[in-house]
Amino acid sequence: MKAQKIKKVNIPLPSENLETKKLAEEIVLFLENKKMQDIRLINLEKVNPYFCFFIIASANSYLQLKTIARELHKNFGQFLDQKRAKSDDVDSGWIIYDFIDIVVHLFIPEQRAYYNLEKLWGDAGVIYTSETKKFQW
Repeated sequence: MKAQKIKKVNIPLPSENLETKKLAEEIVLFLENKKMQDIRLINLEKVNPYFCFFIIASANSYLQLKTIARELHKNFGQFLDQKRAKSDDVDSGWIIYDFIDIVVHLFIPEQRAYYNLEKLWGDAGVIYTSETKKFQW
């Protein structure tokens, strides 16, 4: 019996999807305009195959966290994976929004320091920071 050749299929990565990149940029700019602090957009594709982008940002208060969470849902809710959206647990100091290829983490600074996602995913590529204000695709 003759061996069959297996055809290799090249599936594009989410980071190659222009719509995903555009949505990530729009969310980051929304958070910048709402005065969130220390915003980071990181690419996790090469570190963990289950994740693509994380957006991490800090609020100055629980009130700001709640307001931003509500407005984020209002402005970008159509892109959310509703089964996995978590937006109402402001008292924890950490709100997560799942946009499938983009996961947004909104923190109170103390919770962000405690969980330290930037260190946990330290090998991930950094696409954007509040310091540089540039997207480095």
